[in-house]
This record gives sequence, structure tokens and C-alpha cells, in this order.
Amino acid sequence: MAIEIKRPPLSAMMHHPVHEIKRLGLTVEASDTAGLTEMKPYADVFATAHAPYRKGSLLINPASTEEDFLEESVRVIEDFIDITTAFPKIIQVNLHFGCVQRLDPEQTRGREGDYSLQIKAFQRIADFAAERDKEIVLENSLDYRGMSDIHKLKLYGANPEEWIKICEDVNRPNLGLCLDTSHACTYSHRFPENERKEVLFSFLQRPDLIRHVHWSDNYPYDVRGRSDSHEILGRGDEPIEFHKTVKELDALILLETNCTVEELEEQLGFIDKL
Repeated sequence: MAIEIKRPPLSAMMHHPVHEIKRLGLTVEASDTAGLTEMKPYADVFATAHAPYRKGSLLINPASTEEDFLEESVRVIEDFIDITTAFPKIIQVNLHFGCVQRLDPEQTRGREGDYSLQIKAFQRIADFAAERDKEIVLENSLDYRGMSDIHKLKLYGANPEEWIKICEDVNRPNLGLCLDTSHACTYSHRFPENERKEVLFSFLQRPDLIRHVHWSDNYPYDVRGRSDSHEILGRGDEPIEFHKTVKELDALILLETNCTVEELEEQLGFIDKL
């Protein structure tokens, strides 16, 4: 028997069996690596889709100062949006931001980004999506400070001010924000422990722009929180008040945890008690 959630239907990740998704009364977010064959069994339970952010070993960069790589990056996203048109229930497509800089040897192209190019690329993508009746949401980026830093990577949209400003600067009616709570926690580790709760709540300062959430737990007061833990809800130490506020957002919400069905049910129980 499904646990009743009062807000818009929650989503789970695509690795769960379709019959379990239906039993729990959930929807699904299409994976960034999924093709038509993998997506078809979920057609009736889709709500959102996650656009690709890689092309082979390279991170795509829709802010790239290399024009040919920027065009390739935009094309990867637009091709995926075209795939989603086969699934009318997919109403949102989630995007990652481009790179400010990625300096590891593996990233042979698109290593530098420009803010104005990022804005123009998102405007193009939003217009492309609007013609296909899709909404675009921009996911706040993972912050790599304090991590192993093997990629020497800095992304746009990791801090809440820039994340919000880019949405405002793109200025398209079918474009909003996706809050990733685990990514927000990694950014909070830039600050002293006594400021981290306030930092997490700074990602909620424009709830009117937040149309999608990638919801999971993490560790703002533990070194594990410097990594993108995507912990099971209720097992981390993000403040309960933060989770309560996330639950009340007028947004499509994905439980973005790589979990078993039993752990999915555990999280639904946690949410139900908030």
C-alpha cells in the first residue's frame, strides 16, 4: 500500500521497477544516460528528465569559450529534449551548468567558460524546449572545495546567489530552478559550522523560482558532507527545519538516492512524519 504524500507526486530514480513505482504511487525522472528503449517501460510514470552532462569522457560545457564545443554541448542537450517529446508526461528537463574551468588532462576541450555565453546558451535551450512544450530547470552545482579535487573543476551555479541570478538573467517563462539539497550541503562546507544552516536556507530564498527538487540528505557538520553523498533522507544531519521547508515547496520533487525499494519506503515514511 502506497504511503500518501499530500504534495505533488514524488518521483524516484529510474532504476526502480515500474511495478514498485506504481505500487507506491510515485513518478519517475528519466536518467541522463537513458535512450528510447530504456525509457519506454516508464512512459506512464514519467514526470521529469535529466539531460546529459557528459559526452564520452568530456563534460559538456554550454558556457564554453570554444564555439564548436559550445555548439556540440547545446546539441547534446537539445537532442535529448527531442527524445523526451516521445513521452508527453515528461514536463520538465533538468540541466547542469557549464564549467567555469576544468583543468585536468581528461578534459581536452571546453576547459574554460564565459558567463554571458552560459546565459545565451540557456536562452537558446529554453526557447527550443518551449517549442516542444517542455520546462527547463537549472540544478545548483556541486561544490568541489575540500574534496580530492582531481578534476580541478569549478562550475557555474554552485553558490545560491549566482544560481538565482543566472535564472533571472536567462529570463524565460519556461525556465526555473532545480534545488539539489546534497549539492547545497557541499557548498555550505565553505563556511564555519555555525553558519552552515543559514547557508542551506539561502538556497530557499526564491521559492517562487524553484520548480524541481533533487532531494536527499547529506552531512553539513561532518567531513562526509564535502562529498555529494546523496544520503537516504533521515540518515544525514541536514536540519529537520530545512527538510520541512523543502517538502512544502510548490515543485516536482525527486528522491535522488541510489537506494533499494525498502530504502525508498523508509524515505517516504520520513517525509510523511515531517
